[in-house]
Amino acid sequence: MSGFWDRLRANVEAKLNKLFDRFEDPREQLDYAYDKLVQQLHNVEMALSRAIAARKKLEFELERLDERIKDMDDKAKRALKAGREDLAKQALERKLVLVQQRETISKRIDEMKQDEEKLLALRDNLKTKIELFKAKKEQLKAEYEASKAQVEVQGMITGLSDDFASAARIIERSEEKISDMKARAAAIDELIATGGALDLLEPEERDAIEKELGKIEMQSQLEEELKKLKEEIGG
Repeated sequence: MSGFWDRLRANVEAKLNKLFDRFEDPREQLDYAYDKLVQQLHNVEMALSRAIAARKKLEFELERLDERIKDMDDKAKRALKAGREDLAKQALERKLVLVQQRETISKRIDEMKQDEEKLLALRDNLKTKIELFKAKKEQLKAEYEASKAQVEVQGMITGLSDDFASAARIIERSEEKISDMKARAAAIDELIATGGALDLLEPEERDAIEKELGKIEMQSQLEEELKKLKEEIGG
């Protein structure tokens, strides 16, 4: 029974350890951290893509403003040639407004380019870190799997040692029983060889026989006494 409870406890502990290992498996944690970094890289690339698209849109707007500025400049020249200074002034006023808009957009484009450069540097840095982390992750996973396999082998060896010890105890007990049986058989053979009586009956069976024999003997004695009594009376 002691060996049974030891094996049961060891089995329960093994199952609990396996359950805890599922939730504390460093391989899963490493993969999770790697996936988070990859997601961050994806977010940076998406932000960079949106920034470039927004800058392109402003550059298209800048080209359109350049065309309108040139158009206002041509109209001012045509108005002056036509003697319409008032129309020339209106065209020039619109040109100045467009020029201001162009300066604002151009400044904004320069700022966006700087932001893009920062995002590019961040992306490249993140890519490098991800590659390094991936290599380290695979190395740690391999080391963990090797260590886990080593622990499992050691556990198997320990379990086999326990099983061998248990088997040795069983063999020892069996040998003791066999030795006892051999000794009893030898004693019986010796008793038979010397002509000794061998009572093979169980104690309960011997008691029953003794009772019956006692009854027979008692009956015989009664009959003998009765016979004597009759002889005395008859005489």
